[in-house]
Amino acid sequence: MAGLFVWTVTLAGTFLAGGLSIECLAGLLPPRRRQKGAKAPRFVVLMPAHDEARGIAPAISAVLAQVRLEDELIVVADNCTDATARIARDLGATVIERADPTRRGKGHALDFARGFLISHRSAHPAEVVIVVDADCIVQPGALPALAAISAAQDAVVQGAYLMVPPNGAETLVRVSCFAFLVKNFVRQAALDRLAGAALLQGSGMAFPRETFTEMHWRVGSLVEDLDMGLELLLSGRRVIFEREAMFLSPASSRDGTAGQRRRWEHGILQTAMRFVPRLLRAALRQRRPGLAVIACDLLLPPTVLLGLVVAGALVLVATLDGFGLPLLVLAGATASLVAALLMAWWRHGRATLPLSALLRIPGYVLWKLPLLAQFVTRRERNWLRTEREP
Repeated sequence: MAGLFVWTVTLAGTFLAGGLSIECLAGLLPPRRRQKGAKAPRFVVLMPAHDEARGIAPAISAVLAQVRLEDELIVVADNCTDATARIARDLGATVIERADPTRRGKGHALDFARGFLISHRSAHPAEVVIVVDADCIVQPGALPALAAISAAQDAVVQGAYLMVPPNGAETLVRVSCFAFLVKNFVRQAALDRLAGAALLQGSGMAFPRETFTEMHWRVGSLVEDLDMGLELLLSGRRVIFEREAMFLSPASSRDGTAGQRRRWEHGILQTAMRFVPRLLRAALRQRRPGLAVIACDLLLPPTVLLGLVVAGALVLVATLDGFGLPLLVLAGATASLVAALLMAWWRHGRATLPLSALLRIPGYVLWKLPLLAQFVTRRERNWLRTEREP
């Protein structure tokens, strides 16, 4: 019986370490080649905004720099108590305002915008709808690139959405940004290679107009974008990743980072519990192995939690079984994980996380422990606006 328990722990730890290792390595491979339209079709950009007067101007300006005469930027001023709507109008955006304090959150704002697009039909409607957060700076060429790929592939397309640490950011914020890069870029690129699919991540999302107007956002979720992407995959729609379309958001302060990571990671864990069984059933019934790959990705917890679980498994196996075959198997998987993360850092993360900051990762782990424990003791269930840097 003890031997069975040891091997169960070994295999579970090996699955976690090996799974993330495979994703990190696959994410370093060249991207898939996809057909891109010669010219971007008409597109409309939706920018949900709640009390973003302090920082929305750069985001609007970056979008308007890529919007042509036939395109449009619509800012959804959602339950705003500041000058967000006025600033957006003054800069040249179309503004629609929503006032419903009892129903707050991005999902409600996007559903409101969906209704607006349906009710305000034009002779030449936009073919693609792109969602960009109000603190997100669209990088040059990203919007027409997403629109062209979405139209050519008849697919929902997620761009590369990353967090950028400000100058002088403390190590905790930089490590968090690197973890965000692993999740939003490296692992997305891996899913693109292994499953031909991607997950939605909130900003830099392009939808064929018909797809967007048929959707109903999961307004009660902490990660409504992730949930919607999974629902689209289950329904047979294509969701793909375009790494060259970049969307950058400034990292939050230390306190803002804590709240943001708590909401995201609690939401991701809740979503995994709901969707993994559905994805595995659909993979078997519909003979779509890519859905099983997505399910396995959802089973991999946030990087720090995964590392803690694997380290705990190593200690447990060594204590119960000594230096036998189970420990060698698990140690090998752990070594491959460390090597794969270092390769991902060397390729993509050195600007975000300098070498000197690597030595402070144990402090980040200690900071994260209470956030992870709160999934059991004080699970986040409500949408909260992320605090921005002043």
